[in-house]
Amino acid sequence: MTENLKSASSAKIGKVFKVARKELGLSKVEVSNAAFMNIRYINAIESGDYSIFPSEGFAKAYFIKYQDFLSIECEFPPIYENNNRQDEIIKKSIAKINPSFIPIIRAGFIVFMIVLSVFIINVSFSTETKSNDLSLAKEAFPNNELNKIDEVVNFNNSIETPVNLIEDKPIINSSNKLIFSFFDECWIEIYSYDELIINKLFKYGDSFEVEIERPFKIVVGNAEAIEASYNGNNIDFITNANRLNVGTITFNNEQLD
Repeated sequence: MTENLKSASSAKIGKVFKVARKELGLSKVEVSNAAFMNIRYINAIESGDYSIFPSEGFAKAYFIKYQDFLSIECEFPPIYENNNRQDEIIKKSIAKINPSFIPIIRAGFIVFMIVLSVFIINVSFSTETKSNDLSLAKEAFPNNELNKIDEVVNFNNSIETPVNLIEDKPIINSSNKLIFSFFDECWIEIYSYDELIINKLFKYGDSFEVEIERPFKIVVGNAEAIEASYNGNNIDFITNANRLNVGTITFNNEQLD
């Protein structure tokens, strides 16, 4: 079973399957019996989580079977492409390591640990030496003379240590801030000047902030699962949501459509 086989795209496509099934007035059990499909695979396709399938070919076969049963046309989500690309990168990286270098790497690690141990011992010895020197100083000088020495040392330290009266902190502009809070699973798409810049799937309890200038458009896959605001003003996705519960809001240069 493969992990991380769910994306905003697969969740979006899964919702199309779910709506099509409900429009036919069918339950998952009825689909399972009529199409001879395991109900777990039906749940996987509708939720967009393909981690239950043993392989990409297996997942595609059931995807097409369910699609034909509902008489809809959808493109199989490209979730396996990213996973295969990551596996290929890892394999290539491992292949580049020459086995003859392994003893060298081990020897280098041992040398590093020895150097680190010597450094720790030196630091400990230096600290102990300073402590002993301080004890000898207390024995050699009366208390009043030792206090005078401490005052001089503290005065010098206060002169040598620079004080940052003004901290260099980045100035955060609170305007143009878009804030999201999620109460259920929901994918969002954000377009700036008609170009897709954010496409992400969120879960219950997630939050997200981004600074963006007008004009831009927001598309959410579950209008009832999200609260959002722009420049402190609440955004209503539910009123304009379609039958798939997908809400779209456009911010022009001057006003909210």
